[in-house]
Amino acid sequence: MPTKAKRLGLSAPVATIILVVVAVAIAMLVGTLTQAKVGAFARSESIKVIEASAYYQPNGIYVVAKVKNDGSVDVNNVAVSAMFGTSTASVGTIGTLRVGAEGAVSGFVSLSGVGRGDMIVVEATGMAAGTSSPVRHATSVPVV
Repeated sequence: MPTKAKRLGLSAPVATIILVVVAVAIAMLVGTLTQAKVGAFARSESIKVIEASAYYQPNGIYVVAKVKNDGSVDVNNVAVSAMFGTSTASVGTIGTLRVGAEGAVSGFVSLSGVGRGDMIVVEATGMAAGTSSPVRHATSVPVV
């Protein structure tokens, strides 16, 4: 009398479910690792001079500037300067700008040769927190 051989193994539906679960787990692991790597590159360091004005005075220029941190990290040692030709003068310092924060500075500067109607450059500079990356933005404004 012939005997039935024992069947060892998994049925096709069970094997399919196990393969799908393993594939989803691997995909989640790869996604998590990729997101961590991309997150490190996604940080942005940026400041903008959002408003600037320059007013002619008999002995120099009165400069007003408003700076915003529109990046994703804090910016330290934010300073504003004014430039005309080869002359550069410090308007003042704001200090640290947190993410999304704005700061204003104003000051009297002496730039040789500048008069009413001339364009000067107002530049904000700083250092991105946790790095040695300089951050800067400049805009031109007329002296009125």
